[in-house]
Amino acid sequence: MTARWILAGLTALATAIIVGLVTFLLSPVAPLLSAVVFGICALPVGIGLGWIVCVAPVAAPQPAISDDDIESRWQKDALSGTATDLVVVIGLALTAVSITRADISATVLLTALLFTAFASCTMRYAIQRRRALSA
Repeated sequence: MTARWILAGLTALATAIIVGLVTFLLSPVAPLLSAVVFGICALPVGIGLGWIVCVAPVAAPQPAISDDDIESRWQKDALSGTATDLVVVIGLALTAVSITRADISATVLLTALLFTAFASCTMRYAIQRRRALSA
């Protein structure tokens, strides 16, 4: 197990060095400082990556995932319906923006799209759950 932790640490170090090297090569201003800062910031991500790749397959218990439970089916159905809803909303929004020639920022449009997806998925899941539990 110690060898796996050492390998995870080496993976973290390699990740930080690679990110620092790429930053050093691409940074137009203060490449050495940028490389050090980005390398330090990449170290926790490298630690997580090393743990996932080297330690977790042996140390962490694997949960039993079943695709047969009803809640998974409700979620899959809700998400597939959400995809259809998003296509309709995107089409209507595109039509409205094209006709009105409104200049709306991408941030506003994407935020609205994200909230639409959340609302659609939540409503579809709640409706399916209610139908199943009331039957």
